[in-house]
Amino acid sequence: MDINGYNQVNLTSHPASDTDPIFSPDGAKIIFISDRDNPEDVFIMDVEWQGGYIRYSGINQLNLSAHQAYDGNPQFSPDGLKVVFESYRDNNYEIYLVNSMGGGLTNLTNNPGNDRYPQFSPDGSEIVFVSDRDGNDEIYVMQSDGSKPINLSQHPRPDIRPRFSPVGNLIVFESIRDDNYEIYTMAVDGSNQTNLTQNPGFDWKPQFSPDGFSILFESTRDENYEIYIMDINGNNLTNLTNHSGKDYKAQFSAIGELICFTSNRDGDYEIYSVETDGSNLANLTKKPDNTEISPYFQPWPN
Repeated sequence: MDINGYNQVNLTSHPASDTDPIFSPDGAKIIFISDRDNPEDVFIMDVEWQGGYIRYSGINQLNLSAHQAYDGNPQFSPDGLKVVFESYRDNNYEIYLVNSMGGGLTNLTNNPGNDRYPQFSPDGSEIVFVSDRDGNDEIYVMQSDGSKPINLSQHPRPDIRPRFSPVGNLIVFESIRDDNYEIYTMAVDGSNQTNLTQNPGFDWKPQFSPDGFSILFESTRDENYEIYIMDINGNNLTNLTNHSGKDYKAQFSAIGELICFTSNRDGDYEIYSVETDGSNLANLTKKPDNTEISPYFQPWPN
């Protein structure tokens, strides 16, 4: 759909469940999770411009992972030529790499521990991920070919969901080292680990803004799910949603001026947008008989 909610188009048109779409860096492809062949596989499709009311169609839908075990949490490489994802096909979670055109499937981690939540560095040379190979969930980084894995967080309590900053100088992650979920940042060498949130509520699922100056996250500090934003040093904390409903699954737009998220504030799950100061909140989907979740912006404005 357009950023104002107009021209909503079904791209997959399949009786199976197709979820968690992510655009490629050039906006020409989408990876998503589908149970059409197996319980959960990573699929990719081309986004073809049709013009008029139809706008786009999803063509050349291809199963990239094609395995009966769980495959999930896919991410594109910065050049869009590779997709990294987690898989349980080896009876533990491993990080796999596959060509975005299909083929070249490679197990990058090959470790008896569980390796999850992969993401490429901005230059594509490294992959940050979570592993329990040392006894609990820690933040690791490895070369994009799987070599030289390094434990960055080195803490006895679990650390998960790491994300590189857009310029690659910081990593944001969530940790329960303080007996609740908190948002931390650290340098890419693991130094300067800093708790940004310091709140007894659960603060999790952090992501950097496209300019790298802000961090978006979900929090239960108000006794329900809300979307918050703060500076990368933890200052200027702002509740963007301020509602008793459940607000979650937030994403920045390509240039960071808007945030889209899922909310049930109108009685069903819909896609909303809001500006980064909390103003101009709007229901984009307005489909009371359906469930709309997991929004993701295309990398350029339309």
